[in-house]
Amino acid sequence: MNYLKFIFFIALSLAISPALASAAGKSLTVTIYNNDRALINEVRPMELPKGQERVEFLGVPETVEPQSLRVTSKTSPKNFRVLDMNYEYDLVGTKTLLDRYVGKQLTVVLPDPSDATARMLKQATLIANNDRPVFQVGNEIYVGDYEAVLLPSLPQGLRAKPALVWLVDNNGPAKQDIEVSYLARGMGWRADYVLKVDRDNKDAGLSGWVTLTNNSGMAFEKAALKLVAGDVHEAPQPAPTYRGKALMMEAAMGDGMQQEEFFEYHLYSLDRPVDIANKQIKQVSLLQAPKIKVEKELVCEYHAGGNQKQKAKPPVNVLLKLRNDKQSGLGMPLPEGVVRAYQESSDGSVLLIGEDRIQHTPKGEEISLTMGKAFDVTVERIQTAYQKISKNSYKMSWKIEVRNGSDKPGTILLRDTLPGQWKVTRASRKYTKIGSAGIEFTVQAPPSHDGKGTVITYEAEITY
Repeated sequence: MNYLKFIFFIALSLAISPALASAAGKSLTVTIYNNDRALINEVRPMELPKGQERVEFLGVPETVEPQSLRVTSKTSPKNFRVLDMNYEYDLVGTKTLLDRYVGKQLTVVLPDPSDATARMLKQATLIANNDRPVFQVGNEIYVGDYEAVLLPSLPQGLRAKPALVWLVDNNGPAKQDIEVSYLARGMGWRADYVLKVDRDNKDAGLSGWVTLTNNSGMAFEKAALKLVAGDVHEAPQPAPTYRGKALMMEAAMGDGMQQEEFFEYHLYSLDRPVDIANKQIKQVSLLQAPKIKVEKELVCEYHAGGNQKQKAKPPVNVLLKLRNDKQSGLGMPLPEGVVRAYQESSDGSVLLIGEDRIQHTPKGEEISLTMGKAFDVTVERIQTAYQKISKNSYKMSWKIEVRNGSDKPGTILLRDTLPGQWKVTRASRKYTKIGSAGIEFTVQAPPSHDGKGTVITYEAEITY
């Protein structure tokens, strides 16, 4: 059935409101939050009638939250009032049009059974429009193929685009600048970072990008863009009714953003206007840090405790660490996002070495990125003794062997988390306490191609 090939021949009869506000405004600011929400603030010049009249404000997103609407006059605020507001969003479409004609007569273009290439016009009554239209043609019920449906007029109440309709009381001049602000769904942003690490793993270049998504149903042209980083609390909302579709990618190189503290959040403002198309992913430059200090770490973490007789081979994680301060080449609040790290190989090709997500990171904080698992370093551990020394106390001993299969010496951090109240009674090498929960050994591991690794032993008394 050619259901998607409907052609509607409609004699349009539109009721024009006393005042129409087009989408051409004086200023437009789009402030996007992390929770798929945006605040739209716009100033538009409008021709307003005197006294109490209806006004249509055209050019609003399909996902507008009408209860968040705020309308004021910048020209004559004391002489302009909005008495009531409506959000009208019953849009023209195949189903909405036919729903209005259920039970009414219309004209259907049907295939001619006597000639496969011919068509014929039939007067029919639309008796249902659920999963597909059902017609009564004469005394017969027709469910089948058809080419088009001809409608005599556009039913009242349908719109090509959603609109805000106000009842205003204007005792001021006819020409006024009206400021409108509202919240809308379907818009969001995130930060994406690219970290290019030098071969010595000590320096890197960091570029940050803001990735915008717009599924609001409306494009925004020449908008001042602001981004709020932080967890802004939101009252529980019903599930949104819009659906996302296929998105287009656009890369837009731009100047860096201005950053300021705002309430308990951080506000990033782009210093140039930006176009945000509907159904689009857009990237805007956030920061460029050409040289920052990084440090690579190999870390093996283990939860000790209990009577564990089996050998264990916990993984060795590869970390990249950096500090968000000026001394390290950074020093600005970094929004939450994904950091993708790359490094150049010996033939000059640039390869992905890992990616990790960072949380909102203030200035001065350390960032630790997990890149993956070490290929050449193996840590094997076994519990060598487990002895009960009192009702709730035990003595445990451990042997840890670190083997380095690479051609270069490496530094590995061994971190053990110990349960309950504990104290280390014996250790074969120096260790560092990690808060109240564990210990850390720093092991310099030379290449161990002969199969013999570096061995660490320690004993601890644990009370539960």
